[in-house]
Amino acid sequence: MRKEPVAVTVPELQEILERHLAADAAINYAVKIVGHPGIGKSDLVRQTAAKMNFLFIDTRLAFKENIDLGGYPVPDHESRRMLYYRPGFIPPPEVPEGKDGILWFLDEANRAHPTVIQTLFQIITEKVCGEHALPDKTFVVLAGNLGEEDNTALTEFDDSALDGRLAVFHLRPDAPNWLNWGEKEGIHPSIIRYIGGFPDKLWDEENIHPNPRGWHQVSQALRLSYGLKTEADLARLLQSGADAPLEKMIVALVGQTAASDFVLQITSPRELTTQEVLDGNQAKLDLLEQNRISQEDALWALSGALTALREQNMESGSEPSQALLQSLGNTLQFLALVRADMRLSFFYLLIKKCALFTQIPSALKMLEAQTADAVSEKIRDMLEAS
Repeated sequence: MRKEPVAVTVPELQEILERHLAADAAINYAVKIVGHPGIGKSDLVRQTAAKMNFLFIDTRLAFKENIDLGGYPVPDHESRRMLYYRPGFIPPPEVPEGKDGILWFLDEANRAHPTVIQTLFQIITEKVCGEHALPDKTFVVLAGNLGEEDNTALTEFDDSALDGRLAVFHLRPDAPNWLNWGEKEGIHPSIIRYIGGFPDKLWDEENIHPNPRGWHQVSQALRLSYGLKTEADLARLLQSGADAPLEKMIVALVGQTAASDFVLQITSPRELTTQEVLDGNQAKLDLLEQNRISQEDALWALSGALTALREQNMESGSEPSQALLQSLGNTLQFLALVRADMRLSFFYLLIKKCALFTQIPSALKMLEAQTADAVSEKIRDMLEAS
Protein backbone atom coordinates (compact mmCIF):
# COMPACT_ATOMS: atom_id res chain seq x y z
CA MET A 1 0.00 0.00 0.00
CA ARG A 2 1.37 3.40 -0.99
CA LYS A 3 2.06 5.97 1.73
CA GLU A 4 -0.29 8.90 2.03
CA PRO A 5 1.62 12.20 1.73
CA VAL A 6 1.73 14.31 4.89
CA ALA A 7 0.47 17.87 4.36
CA VAL A 8 3.05 20.55 5.22
CA THR A 9 3.39 24.30 4.86
CA VAL A 10 6.41 26.02 3.33
CA PRO A 11 8.14 26.76 6.69
CA GLU A 12 7.54 23.21 7.90
CA LEU A 13 9.00 21.70 4.74
CA GLN A 14 11.95 24.08 4.87
CA GLU A 15 12.80 22.90 8.39
CA ILE A 16 12.38 19.25 7.34
CA LEU A 17 14.79 19.75 4.43
CA GLU A 18 17.34 21.63 6.52
CA ARG A 19 17.39 18.90 9.18
CA HIS A 20 17.56 16.27 6.46
CA LEU A 21 20.64 17.89 4.93
CA ALA A 22 22.23 18.35 8.35
CA ALA A 23 21.89 14.63 9.13
CA ASP A 24 24.70 12.11 8.97
CA ALA A 25 25.59 10.86 5.51
CA ALA A 26 24.42 7.35 6.51
CA ILE A 27 20.78 8.45 6.32
CA ASN A 28 18.97 5.81 4.24
CA TYR A 29 15.85 7.55 2.98
CA ALA A 30 14.99 10.38 0.62
CA VAL A 31 12.44 13.17 0.83
CA LYS A 32 9.71 13.33 -1.79
CA ILE A 33 7.56 16.43 -2.28
CA VAL A 34 4.25 16.31 -4.12
CA GLY A 35 1.92 19.16 -4.88
CA HIS A 36 0.13 21.15 -7.54
CA PRO A 37 2.12 22.81 -10.34
CA GLY A 38 3.41 26.29 -9.66
CA ILE A 39 3.39 26.25 -5.85
CA GLY A 40 7.15 26.65 -5.41
CA LYS A 41 8.51 23.14 -4.83
CA SER A 42 11.64 23.64 -6.95
CA ASP A 43 12.38 27.12 -5.60
CA LEU A 44 12.10 25.95 -2.00
CA VAL A 45 14.55 23.08 -2.53
CA ARG A 46 16.98 25.33 -4.42
CA GLN A 47 16.88 28.00 -1.70
CA THR A 48 17.41 25.41 1.03
CA ALA A 49 20.46 24.01 -0.79
CA ALA A 50 21.93 27.52 -1.06
CA LYS A 51 21.27 28.22 2.62
CA MET A 52 22.99 24.98 3.65
CA ASN A 53 25.89 25.61 1.22
CA PHE A 54 25.15 22.49 -0.82
CA LEU A 55 25.82 22.02 -4.51
CA PHE A 56 22.37 21.99 -6.12
CA ILE A 57 21.81 19.66 -9.08
CA ASP A 58 18.41 19.79 -10.79
CA THR A 59 17.51 16.78 -12.96
CA ARG A 60 14.14 16.45 -14.72
CA LEU A 61 13.34 12.74 -14.68
CA ALA A 62 10.63 13.13 -17.33
CA PHE A 63 13.37 13.68 -19.93
CA LYS A 64 15.61 10.80 -18.84
CA GLU A 65 15.71 7.11 -19.62
CA ASN A 66 17.35 4.37 -17.64
CA ILE A 67 20.34 4.27 -19.99
CA ASP A 68 20.91 7.99 -19.41
CA LEU A 69 21.43 7.39 -15.69
CA GLY A 70 23.86 4.54 -16.28
CA GLY A 71 26.10 6.55 -18.55
CA TYR A 72 27.16 6.37 -22.19
CA PRO A 73 28.74 3.01 -23.11
CA VAL A 74 32.26 3.20 -24.56
CA PRO A 75 34.25 0.08 -25.55
CA ASP A 76 37.65 -0.46 -23.93
CA HIS A 77 39.43 -2.50 -26.62
CA GLU A 78 42.43 -3.30 -24.45
CA SER A 79 40.44 -4.90 -21.64
CA ARG A 80 37.69 -6.02 -24.03
CA ARG A 81 35.12 -4.51 -21.69
CA MET A 82 32.40 -1.92 -22.03
CA LEU A 83 32.92 1.18 -19.89
CA TYR A 84 30.22 3.65 -18.96
CA TYR A 85 31.20 7.30 -18.87
CA ARG A 86 29.80 9.23 -15.95
CA PRO A 87 26.78 11.33 -17.04
CA GLY A 88 27.34 15.04 -16.66
CA PHE A 89 23.96 15.60 -14.97
CA ILE A 90 24.54 13.30 -11.97
CA PRO A 91 26.58 14.35 -8.91
CA PRO A 92 30.36 14.46 -9.40
CA PRO A 93 32.60 11.80 -7.76
CA GLU A 94 33.52 14.19 -4.94
CA VAL A 95 31.84 17.06 -3.15
CA PRO A 96 33.25 20.23 -4.75
CA GLU A 97 35.70 22.21 -2.65
CA GLY A 98 33.95 24.89 -0.62
CA LYS A 99 30.63 23.00 -0.52
CA ASP A 100 29.26 21.10 2.46
CA GLY A 101 27.43 18.48 0.43
CA ILE A 102 25.33 17.79 -2.65
CA LEU A 103 21.55 18.03 -3.00
CA TRP A 104 20.39 16.06 -6.02
CA PHE A 105 16.91 17.27 -6.90
CA LEU A 106 15.02 14.79 -9.07
CA ASP A 107 12.02 16.72 -10.34
CA GLU A 108 8.97 15.50 -12.29
CA ALA A 109 9.26 12.07 -10.68
CA ASN A 110 5.57 11.52 -11.42
CA ARG A 111 6.33 11.58 -15.15
CA ALA A 112 9.44 9.40 -15.10
CA HIS A 113 9.68 6.16 -17.08
CA PRO A 114 9.14 3.06 -14.91
CA THR A 115 12.69 1.83 -15.55
CA VAL A 116 14.06 5.14 -14.26
CA ILE A 117 11.91 4.87 -11.16
CA GLN A 118 13.42 1.47 -10.37
CA THR A 119 16.91 2.98 -10.60
CA LEU A 120 15.95 5.38 -7.83
CA PHE A 121 16.02 2.49 -5.38
CA GLN A 122 19.73 1.99 -6.07
CA ILE A 123 20.43 5.72 -5.86
CA ILE A 124 18.68 6.13 -2.51
CA THR A 125 19.77 2.94 -0.76
CA GLU A 126 23.28 2.38 -2.15
CA LYS A 127 24.36 5.91 -3.14
CA VAL A 128 25.17 4.45 -6.56
CA CYS A 129 23.85 5.46 -9.99
CA GLY A 130 24.48 2.68 -12.48
CA GLU A 131 28.18 1.94 -12.00
CA HIS A 132 28.96 5.38 -10.57
CA ALA A 133 29.35 5.89 -6.83
CA LEU A 134 27.93 9.07 -5.36
CA PRO A 135 29.74 11.07 -2.67
CA ASP A 136 28.75 10.23 0.90
CA LYS A 137 27.28 13.69 1.47
CA THR A 138 24.78 13.33 -1.36
CA PHE A 139 21.15 13.79 -0.42
CA VAL A 140 18.29 13.05 -2.78
CA VAL A 141 15.03 15.02 -2.90
CA LEU A 142 12.30 14.01 -5.33
CA ALA A 143 9.35 16.11 -6.45
CA GLY A 144 6.27 15.56 -8.54
CA ASN A 145 2.67 16.52 -9.09
CA LEU A 146 -0.51 14.76 -8.03
CA GLY A 147 -1.89 13.22 -11.22
CA GLU A 148 -5.69 13.32 -11.47
CA GLU A 149 -5.96 15.91 -8.69
CA ASP A 150 -4.06 18.52 -10.70
CA ASN A 151 -4.48 17.22 -14.26
CA THR A 152 -0.85 16.19 -14.67
CA ALA A 153 0.50 13.02 -16.24
CA LEU A 154 1.36 10.31 -13.73
CA THR A 155 3.50 7.21 -14.09
CA GLU A 156 1.84 4.51 -12.05
CA PHE A 157 4.21 2.47 -9.93
CA ASP A 158 3.67 0.72 -6.66
CA ASP A 159 6.91 -0.53 -5.16
CA SER A 160 6.66 -1.04 -1.41
CA ALA A 161 10.44 -1.39 -1.13
CA LEU A 162 11.01 2.02 -2.71
CA ASP A 163 8.06 3.51 -0.85
CA GLY A 164 9.69 2.45 2.41
CA ARG A 165 12.73 4.60 1.55
CA LEU A 166 10.72 7.79 1.04
CA ALA A 167 9.34 10.41 3.40
CA VAL A 168 6.49 11.87 1.32
CA PHE A 169 5.12 15.34 1.93
CA HIS A 170 2.29 17.27 0.27
CA LEU A 171 3.27 20.93 0.02
CA ARG A 172 0.34 23.30 0.47
CA PRO A 173 1.17 27.00 0.02
CA ASP A 174 -0.36 29.55 2.38
CA ALA A 175 -0.77 33.27 1.86
CA PRO A 176 0.97 34.65 5.01
CA ASN A 177 4.24 32.83 4.27
CA TRP A 178 4.06 33.61 0.57
CA LEU A 179 3.52 37.29 1.33
CA ASN A 180 6.56 37.32 3.64
CA TRP A 181 8.59 35.77 0.86
CA GLY A 182 7.08 38.09 -1.74
CA GLU A 183 8.00 41.25 0.15
CA LYS A 184 11.62 40.09 0.45
CA GLU A 185 11.76 39.07 -3.22
CA GLY A 186 10.26 42.32 -4.49
CA ILE A 187 6.92 41.02 -5.72
CA HIS A 188 4.97 43.94 -7.19
CA PRO A 189 3.20 45.92 -4.43
CA SER A 190 -0.17 45.66 -6.17
CA ILE A 191 0.02 41.86 -5.93
CA ILE A 192 1.14 41.99 -2.30
CA ARG A 193 -1.85 44.15 -1.45
CA TYR A 194 -4.27 42.02 -3.48
CA ILE A 195 -3.21 38.68 -1.96
CA GLY A 196 -3.07 40.35 1.45
CA GLY A 197 -6.73 41.28 1.08
CA PHE A 198 -7.83 38.09 -0.69
CA PRO A 199 -5.52 35.30 0.51
CA ASP A 200 -7.79 32.69 -1.07
CA LYS A 201 -6.72 33.99 -4.49
CA LEU A 202 -3.09 32.91 -4.05
CA TRP A 203 -3.92 29.52 -5.52
CA ASP A 204 -6.92 27.52 -6.60
CA GLU A 205 -6.55 23.88 -5.61
CA GLU A 206 -9.43 22.75 -7.82
CA ASN A 207 -8.62 24.68 -11.01
CA ILE A 208 -4.80 24.91 -10.73
CA HIS A 209 -4.84 28.60 -11.73
CA PRO A 210 -4.06 30.94 -10.12
CA ASN A 211 -1.00 29.68 -8.29
CA PRO A 212 2.08 31.27 -6.65
CA ARG A 213 4.22 30.84 -9.76
CA GLY A 214 1.61 32.65 -11.84
CA TRP A 215 1.51 35.64 -9.49
CA HIS A 216 5.31 35.78 -9.53
CA GLN A 217 5.15 35.87 -13.32
CA VAL A 218 2.55 38.65 -13.24
CA SER A 219 4.92 40.60 -11.00
CA GLN A 220 7.71 40.12 -13.53
CA ALA A 221 5.46 41.25 -16.36
CA LEU A 222 4.45 44.40 -14.48
CA ARG A 223 7.97 45.33 -13.43
CA LEU A 224 10.12 44.12 -16.31
CA SER A 225 7.89 44.07 -19.39
CA TYR A 226 5.82 47.18 -18.62
CA GLY A 227 8.14 49.10 -16.28
CA LEU A 228 5.41 49.61 -13.66
CA LYS A 229 7.16 50.09 -10.33
CA THR A 230 4.21 51.04 -8.11
CA GLU A 231 0.51 50.31 -7.78
CA ALA A 232 -0.19 53.91 -8.80
CA ASP A 233 1.71 53.32 -12.06
CA LEU A 234 -0.42 50.25 -12.73
CA ALA A 235 -3.65 52.09 -11.89
CA ARG A 236 -2.81 54.91 -14.31
CA LEU A 237 -2.22 52.45 -17.15
CA LEU A 238 -5.40 50.51 -16.43
CA GLN A 239 -7.46 53.70 -16.32
CA SER A 240 -5.90 55.09 -19.50
CA GLY A 241 -7.70 52.65 -21.77
CA ALA A 242 -4.43 51.32 -23.20
CA ASP A 243 -4.37 48.29 -20.94
CA ALA A 244 -5.93 45.54 -23.09
CA PRO A 245 -2.65 43.74 -23.93
CA LEU A 246 -1.56 43.87 -20.26
CA GLU A 247 -4.88 42.47 -19.06
CA LYS A 248 -4.59 39.63 -21.56
CA MET A 249 -1.10 38.91 -20.30
CA ILE A 250 -2.38 38.70 -16.72
CA VAL A 251 -5.23 36.41 -17.81
CA ALA A 252 -2.71 34.16 -19.57
CA LEU A 253 -0.67 33.85 -16.37
CA VAL A 254 -3.28 33.44 -13.61
CA GLY A 255 -6.56 32.70 -15.38
CA GLN A 256 -9.62 34.77 -16.23
CA THR A 257 -11.32 34.90 -12.82
CA ALA A 258 -8.29 35.92 -10.77
CA ALA A 259 -7.04 38.34 -13.43
CA SER A 260 -10.39 40.12 -13.76
CA ASP A 261 -10.75 40.51 -10.01
CA PHE A 262 -7.15 41.70 -9.64
CA VAL A 263 -7.70 44.42 -12.25
CA LEU A 264 -11.00 45.38 -10.63
CA GLN A 265 -9.30 45.77 -7.26
CA ILE A 266 -6.85 48.22 -8.78
CA THR A 267 -9.42 50.31 -10.66
CA SER A 268 -12.47 49.98 -8.40
CA PRO A 269 -11.64 48.24 -5.08
CA ARG A 270 -14.30 46.14 -3.40
CA GLU A 271 -15.77 47.49 -0.17
CA LEU A 272 -14.93 44.34 1.79
CA THR A 273 -11.98 41.94 1.54
CA THR A 274 -11.62 38.34 2.56
CA GLN A 275 -8.93 39.20 5.10
CA GLU A 276 -11.19 41.79 6.75
CA VAL A 277 -13.80 39.05 7.20
CA LEU A 278 -11.28 36.62 8.69
CA ASP A 279 -9.91 39.36 10.98
CA GLY A 280 -13.38 40.41 12.12
CA ASN A 281 -12.76 44.04 11.11
CA GLN A 282 -15.12 46.01 13.35
CA ALA A 283 -15.39 49.04 11.07
CA LYS A 284 -16.50 46.83 8.18
CA LEU A 285 -18.94 44.97 10.45
CA ASP A 286 -20.52 48.30 11.33
CA LEU A 287 -20.77 49.30 7.67
CA LEU A 288 -22.34 45.98 6.72
CA GLU A 289 -24.88 46.30 9.53
CA GLN A 290 -25.77 49.75 8.17
CA ASN A 291 -26.19 48.33 4.64
CA ARG A 292 -23.29 50.45 3.44
CA ILE A 293 -21.45 47.51 1.87
CA SER A 294 -22.92 46.04 -1.30
CA GLN A 295 -24.21 42.50 -1.06
CA GLU A 296 -22.11 41.57 -4.09
CA ASP A 297 -18.90 42.62 -2.35
CA ALA A 298 -19.99 40.85 0.84
CA LEU A 299 -20.72 37.73 -1.20
CA TRP A 300 -17.27 37.81 -2.83
CA ALA A 301 -15.43 38.34 0.45
CA LEU A 302 -17.39 35.64 2.29
CA SER A 303 -16.77 33.16 -0.53
CA GLY A 304 -13.06 33.78 -0.13
CA ALA A 305 -13.31 33.44 3.63
CA LEU A 306 -14.88 29.99 3.31
CA THR A 307 -12.08 28.89 1.00
CA ALA A 308 -9.50 30.21 3.47
CA LEU A 309 -11.24 28.43 6.36
CA ARG A 310 -11.18 25.17 4.46
CA GLU A 311 -7.43 25.55 3.89
CA GLN A 312 -6.80 26.39 7.53
CA ASN A 313 -8.86 23.40 8.62
CA MET A 314 -6.88 21.04 6.40
CA GLU A 315 -3.62 22.38 7.82
CA SER A 316 -4.81 22.13 11.44
CA GLY A 317 -5.20 18.35 11.38
CA SER A 318 -7.47 16.64 13.90
CA GLU A 319 -7.60 19.55 16.36
CA PRO A 320 -8.54 23.04 15.10
CA SER A 321 -6.08 25.75 16.02
CA GLN A 322 -7.03 28.83 18.01
CA ALA A 323 -6.36 30.93 14.92
CA LEU A 324 -8.82 28.82 12.92
CA LEU A 325 -11.52 29.11 15.59
CA GLN A 326 -11.01 32.88 15.75
CA SER A 327 -11.28 33.19 11.97
CA LEU A 328 -14.41 31.03 11.99
CA GLY A 329 -15.96 33.14 14.75
CA ASN A 330 -15.17 36.33 12.84
CA THR A 331 -16.68 34.91 9.65
CA LEU A 332 -19.86 33.96 11.53
CA GLN A 333 -20.21 37.61 12.60
CA PHE A 334 -20.30 38.71 8.96
CA LEU A 335 -22.60 35.85 7.97
CA ALA A 336 -25.08 36.99 10.61
CA LEU A 337 -25.36 40.40 8.92
CA VAL A 338 -26.00 39.42 5.29
CA ARG A 339 -29.39 38.69 3.72
CA ALA A 340 -31.19 35.63 5.06
CA ASP A 341 -31.00 33.75 1.76
CA MET A 342 -27.27 34.40 1.48
CA ARG A 343 -26.81 33.42 5.12
CA LEU A 344 -28.41 30.02 4.57
CA SER A 345 -26.41 29.32 1.42
CA PHE A 346 -23.13 30.19 3.09
CA PHE A 347 -24.01 28.22 6.19
CA TYR A 348 -24.62 25.18 3.98
CA LEU A 349 -21.21 25.70 2.34
CA LEU A 350 -19.63 26.07 5.76
CA ILE A 351 -20.88 22.59 6.60
CA LYS A 352 -20.24 20.90 3.25
CA LYS A 353 -17.10 22.66 2.03
CA CYS A 354 -15.26 23.40 5.26
CA ALA A 355 -16.45 20.57 7.56
CA LEU A 356 -16.52 23.01 10.48
CA PHE A 357 -20.09 22.68 11.71
CA THR A 358 -19.10 20.96 14.97
CA GLN A 359 -16.57 23.72 15.69
CA ILE A 360 -19.13 26.53 15.68
CA PRO A 361 -19.73 26.44 19.47
CA SER A 362 -15.97 26.67 20.11
CA ALA A 363 -15.65 29.46 17.56
CA LEU A 364 -18.42 31.47 19.21
CA LYS A 365 -16.52 31.28 22.49
CA MET A 366 -13.75 33.27 20.81
CA LEU A 367 -16.13 36.25 20.51
CA GLU A 368 -17.35 38.64 23.14
CA ALA A 369 -20.35 37.22 25.01
CA GLN A 370 -22.86 39.76 23.68
CA THR A 371 -21.67 39.30 20.10
CA ALA A 372 -21.69 35.51 20.45
CA ASP A 373 -25.28 35.57 21.73
CA ALA A 374 -26.43 37.72 18.80
CA VAL A 375 -24.75 35.47 16.26
CA SER A 376 -26.15 32.34 17.94
CA GLU A 377 -29.64 33.78 17.76
CA LYS A 378 -29.27 34.46 14.03
CA ILE A 379 -28.07 30.88 13.48
CA ARG A 380 -30.99 29.45 15.49
CA ASP A 381 -33.53 31.55 13.60
CA MET A 382 -32.05 30.48 10.30
CA LEU A 383 -32.06 26.78 11.17
CA GLU A 384 -35.63 26.94 12.48
CA ALA A 385 -36.83 28.75 9.37
CA SER A 386 -35.19 26.22 7.07
